[in-house]
Amino acid sequence: MSIRWKIALAMALMVSLTTVAVGAISYGSTRARLYAEVDRSLLEIDGRINERRFGMDTRLPDQGPLPGLVAQIILVDGTVRQSTFPEPVALTDRELAVVGSNRRSVFSTVETSVGDYRVRTIGLPRGAVQVGRSLDETDRLLQSLRVRTLLLVVLVGAAAIVVGLWIAGRVTASLRRLTNAAEHVETTGRLDVQTFEAGGASAGSDEVGRLSIAFDRMLGALARSKQEQNRLVQDAGHELRTPLTSLRTNLDTLKRFPNLSDSDRDEIIEDLHAETEELTELVNEIISVASGESSEEVAEPFDLAAVVNDVAARYERRTGRPIQIEATSSMVVAQRSSVQRAVSCLLDNARKFDETGGPIEVAVNAGAVTVSDRGVGIPDADLSRIFDRFYRSDAARTMAGSGLGLSIVREVAQRHGGQAWAANRRDGGATVGFRLTVDTD
Repeated sequence: MSIRWKIALAMALMVSLTTVAVGAISYGSTRARLYAEVDRSLLEIDGRINERRFGMDTRLPDQGPLPGLVAQIILVDGTVRQSTFPEPVALTDRELAVVGSNRRSVFSTVETSVGDYRVRTIGLPRGAVQVGRSLDETDRLLQSLRVRTLLLVVLVGAAAIVVGLWIAGRVTASLRRLTNAAEHVETTGRLDVQTFEAGGASAGSDEVGRLSIAFDRMLGALARSKQEQNRLVQDAGHELRTPLTSLRTNLDTLKRFPNLSDSDRDEIIEDLHAETEELTELVNEIISVASGESSEEVAEPFDLAAVVNDVAARYERRTGRPIQIEATSSMVVAQRSSVQRAVSCLLDNARKFDETGGPIEVAVNAGAVTVSDRGVGIPDADLSRIFDRFYRSDAARTMAGSGLGLSIVREVAQRHGGQAWAANRRDGGATVGFRLTVDTD
């Protein structure tokens, strides 16, 4: 059974039970009131009942001593002397107890073959008198009330089901769309599914609507992640083809020309070594980009200036390129190896675009790392895109590199609550850097 029907039936049951309870209370109250009115009419005859009028040796008139009522005279031994009831009415022990007790009376309901009677037994010194009133009119009224109450319960229950289905349909509409969207995603693998109607009642006005919006945003995030993943794979495949093609070409040359001169052979081997290093660097950068956002490395407090000095010293020894550092102590809480990787990417970028051979300038201050070079600078059209994955300007396409370095810098900065930036220097060259949140503890 669907949740829509469960809500509708639960509402119908609740409303029906409430109606039954109200009807039962109303019926009981009405019945008690009607019987009280009958009893009151029987009490009003006290002034007209006396032993002389109802002498034990007289007979009752055919219409009874009281209009609209029936009666019977009971002797002190409990036998019925005379009765205008449709049929003799036997006395109960409770009624026999008032026989011979002057003016004591009890009420009872008597069933006869022609209908029910409300009977009052009035004790007299030499017996008792029973006076009764037919309950036919009262029973007809109560029967009508029972039928109307039952009909009302049925109608209210049916209306509750209709209203419940409408309400449940409104409430569960978003849930049904969520279910259909999830099944669509499972079946097709597509994530471009919208689960709520813009401007509709379920577009965020209640919990289910907000769930739909959150589900849509989750699907959007998954779609963007999938697109980024596909783009990364495609761009990585494109970038890997270049060094792999060069490696294959050089290997084919060595295989086809075994008698190359030593200088040619050394040159090819040197090319193979350079291409292998570039391929290794590219693979490392792709892995870093692919796993950077989910890095499980624990953030720790450290002096950013000390880390930059260590990275610069190693880089200077490896490349032979001089690096000038101007750093002040700056405590940050970050993933140390990620920050080291970002600094190394900035140094690689500066060395690649600055062919003057002069020193690379590095500054560290208040959580910011800035690397400046004396190269050709960055075209204005490329300033907003140099941090994109695999983006390479026209001037950089002939240079070694993958186009991933600066995207790593930006992702490291953003992961630590900071940002990356790039600008041209007035006297030539470029300045690229990033900022991390400073640890103030």
